Amino acid sequence: MKRIVDYKAVEMTDEEFEYYNQIIKEFTIGTYNGREMFHDVFETDENGIISIIRPPLKKEIAWAAILFLQNLMINQRLRQMEDWIKKITNEK
Repeated sequence: MKRIVDYKAVEMTDEEFEYYNQIIKEFTIGTYNGREMFHDVFETDENGIISIIRPPLKKEIAWAAILFLQNLMINQRLRQMEDWIKKITNEK
């Protein structure tokens, strides 16, 4: 299911979205909103798949956010491959 993160549609499972919200909550302190960690850190394609993670050099970002994005990107690719394999094996 596509969810909105930093004004981008991102393909995520319910479990991944729940963990994203936990990260946001954990890093929301005072007037700082944890969502800001994800601003301008990644790009997605038209399917909501993360195509690149590129943290700005002059902005501090928690390792939890970077590791989450890397894990999400890998999971998205694995789900795509699973779908592709199911499609080609059912055709034969």
